[in-house]
Order: sequence, then C-alpha cells, then structure tokens
Amino acid sequence: MSELRQTLQSVYALYKSGESLKAETGIRQALTKWPNEADVLRLGALTALALNQVVTAHQRIDAAIARAPMTAEMANIQGRVLKASGDWAAAEDAYLLALKIDPNFERARTNLLNLFTISEQPNRVLETLEDADDSGSIGAVARAEALTGLGHYEDALAVLTSVKDNAFQERVLFQRMKCLGTLGRLDEMREIFAEISVQSSLYPRAMTIFANSFEMRDQRDTAVGQLEASMASQVPSVSLQAIRLLKNMDRSETAQTALEDLLKRHPQNVEVLCEAADAARLEGRADESCEIYKQALTLSPGHYEGLSGFAQAAIAAGRLTDAQTVLQAALNQAPNNQFLLALVATLLRETGSVHTHLYDYKNFVRVYDLVPPKGYKTIEAFNAALKEKLDALHVYKNAPVNQSLRIGTQTERDLSLIDDPVLAGFFQAIDAPVREYMTAIGHDPAHPLKRRNRGRYRVQGAWSVRLQSQGHHINHVHPMGWLSSAYYVDLPKAMSEADKQGWIKFGEPNLDVGQTAEHFEQPKPGRLVLFPSYMWHGTVPFTGPDTRLTLPFDIVPA
Repeated sequence: MSELRQTLQSVYALYKSGESLKAETGIRQALTKWPNEADVLRLGALTALALNQVVTAHQRIDAAIARAPMTAEMANIQGRVLKASGDWAAAEDAYLLALKIDPNFERARTNLLNLFTISEQPNRVLETLEDADDSGSIGAVARAEALTGLGHYEDALAVLTSVKDNAFQERVLFQRMKCLGTLGRLDEMREIFAEISVQSSLYPRAMTIFANSFEMRDQRDTAVGQLEASMASQVPSVSLQAIRLLKNMDRSETAQTALEDLLKRHPQNVEVLCEAADAARLEGRADESCEIYKQALTLSPGHYEGLSGFAQAAIAAGRLTDAQTVLQAALNQAPNNQFLLALVATLLRETGSVHTHLYDYKNFVRVYDLVPPKGYKTIEAFNAALKEKLDALHVYKNAPVNQSLRIGTQTERDLSLIDDPVLAGFFQAIDAPVREYMTAIGHDPAHPLKRRNRGRYRVQGAWSVRLQSQGHHINHVHPMGWLSSAYYVDLPKAMSEADKQGWIKFGEPNLDVGQTAEHFEQPKPGRLVLFPSYMWHGTVPFTGPDTRLTLPFDIVPA
C-alpha cells in the first residue's frame, strides 16, 4: 500500500471515530507532502467541517474539485460545506448534481431532504419524498414535519401515528406536541410534553413550545410555573432555556438567581458560562463578561456561541482588538451569519472606520410603494382585503416569548405557504420590487450582501405583526436571512414626521455602546421597505388607541 493510501485510511479512521482534532492534524501533515492531491483535500474538507471551520472546508473542497473529475461523493461533500456556510440554494444545486451523477446515491437524497426541512421548504420535502421508493420512518417524520409547516396539523398527527421505530420517538413526540399546541389542544399537549425525556436534545425546544402555547393565550401563570420548575433541572441545557425564557417574561430577578445557582452546580459547563457572561454584559459589566467568555473558550476553543458572545462583550467593553479577533474566528465558522455581519458593522463604527460598504442606506435600504395586484383597482382596496385576512389570523393575545416583538401579537404560520388568493396576491405584488432590488445591488463576490445574489429568490418565512400602543420591535437582525422587509398594511394616526412614532429605524445595535440610529424610513399603507438582513433595525414606539399592522418577510437566494 502506498504511503498516501495508508495516510488517508489512517486519517479517515480518526475522522469516523470522532477524533476530529487528530484527524485535522493528520490532514495538515498530509497537505505538506501532497498539497495538490484531490483525495487529501476532499477528506480535509470533512475534517475541517467536523471542527466547524467552514471557510477552510470550502477552500479545500473547491481545490479538490479543481483538481479531479466531479463525482457524486465530491458533490455531496460540497453540498454539506455549502449548507454549513448558509448557502442553501448552492447546497441544493450540489446535492442535485450528486444525484444526477448517481441517482442511487441515497446519502445525497437524505441530505437534500434534511436541507429542505431545516430551510423550511415543506413543499420541497413532500416532492422529494414522492421521488423516493421507500423512505421508512425517517421519511414519515419528515412528511409530518412538512405537513405541520403547511398547516395540515391533523394530517401530520395521522402520519405520526404510523411511526413505530423507537429511534424516532422523541421526534414524534415533539412534532405531536407542536401540532397540538397550535391547535389549542393544550391538555393533550401537556400530556405529550410529560412523555419527552428531560435528557432529550429536543426538550428545551419543547419547553419553548409549551411556554409560548400558554403565554400567547394569556395563560402566563401556567407557562411561568413550568419554567420555574424546569430551572432546577439537573440537565444544564434545560435549566438554561427556562432561565432565558423567564428573562423574556419579566422574571429577570428569578432567572438571575437561578443562573447563579446553576453556575455553582456546573462551573465548568461552557453553555452555562456563556449565559453567565451574557448576563454580566447586559448588566453593564462588560469586562467581567469578557473574562467569563475567556473561561468558556479555554474549555472549548472555537465554541461558536462563546466566540459571538465574546465579540459582543468585547465591543461593549471597548476591547476592540479582542472583538476583531474573535469575530473573525466566528466568521470562519459561519461566514454568512447575518448577526456576525451586524457585529462587524458595529465594530467598524466603534473604531471610527468606514462601515458604509455594509450599511449603505442609500443603496441597500429601498422603498417601494406597491402596485395593487390583479383584481384590485387601488392599493387601499387590496390592503383592506389583506387586513381582513390578517386580522383573522391574529388569534393570540400576547407576543411569543422568544421574539423581538414587544406589546403586540404575531401570526404563527408561514404566510407564504397558506393557499389563499389574497395572500397569493401579496406575494405576486412584491415580486417586481424584489427583482428590482436584486438588479440594483448587483453581484460582487467580495461583498457579504452582493456575493449571494444569484438573480433568483424565494420567501424564507412571512408573518404578520400587530403592535398596540407603546408596541415596538427591539433592535435586532435576522441571522439566517439575506434580505428582510417591512410591508405596511394598516397604520395608527400618531405617526408624524416630527417624533417618528412607529417608524422603522436602522443602524442602532442592541448593545450598550452609545451608537444611535443612523437612518429612518416613514411607514405608509402599501409601502414596502427592503434591506439587508444584517442591518440592525427596530421600531420607534407609538402611542394611541390604534394598532400598527405589518406583513414582514425574509428573502433568501434560490
């Protein structure tokens, strides 16, 4: 056996056994001897991916493809790398190429199905399952998840009853709970929740569904009671999620006491340390926050949440060199994460550097007054029909626990997936502005916004928000988006230019650094505002008896 083959087998064995650091060390040594060997580069993409070094993985798989004929395996690995970097459309192309080369390559088909699931494309999930001969339990669960996304909750529950494989029972329980919570069958949901093991990785998410199901129906005591009980869990991830949710429900003092107790019980837990560090930052102790993040990163070098949290704390503490270093490390793992790009802009602004290549308000924040869709003579007539449809969908009394919304309500289903002529008319009406926006910004492989412009798009989530007096959105970004939006359906009277009540603002970070909003846009019924998902944005609170009804959506490349 040649030295190269022996090295590849040895490294692959390390990779398969989960010894990722040793495998990566082996790859780096191999690359010093065989820097242009496609098989070394291909395996190196996998070892880098195992360590969340997405940029390195991207470089290696691109180099391997340049040096060897494309195979189904190579295309599948490329798809995995692109998926990890957030380039879902390009990942889809890669998986489809793998299946074109080898129609029987089931790993690529499974990866494609998973991609459609995590990118919330339920119709594509169902299409993929139609093409599969027998997808077994994994297909049944994916089908149920897709049906849930499409709002067919009873159908999803029926599919879930057919899954008997014990390996999928936690996912089945979680999905049943999700359906029952949305249907308002809260007693049944509660029974299902009790069946989910507290050790399950899905338990924290299930707890969020539990809390939202009761909180949004104005049954806060039930939600709080469950969360307070969960704070004492022996599973740190469960306690942490309960603490986070309670903070958002105005139980900060209770949550902080629980966090301090949790830190005493688990002083070496990286997630607990990160939460304690973030709490210190939010309380104005930014330097202390940085030191706690350092402890976490010493225990787990490269921990993504630790890096992104440290970056926030370092900016707040004025430790701007530290912020730059950890931000770059985080971007190596998630180069298209919009939150990280927002932090880059904040850091540039804090250092006095030019940040307008990212926050180019003139060119990147674009306003369109929609042309009414077919069947409506005026935009006022269309908005009246749209308001009636959205009002019927606003069935909750309170906002979700885990969103940026304050004092108002939000619809639950993805509006772009609802089969309704009025909503279909809206998505037809926004097509021309979205395409005009993409044409206007152009393509530039060196720019975080323009490099993802493929000239094609799809809606990645659409919802409606109804704000009441003093309602607003805290400053935030959309981490998994590309373009974000605000469409104004119905507005309160108290929205004068003098005090900008109810206006959308840009550039003010959700960090205690003294940076104020740099740009505002005035809402108007029928107006659509498009902007990069990495731009900090929020809403100026308004007063008065009227409500503010919007239909935001996110756009991603297709």
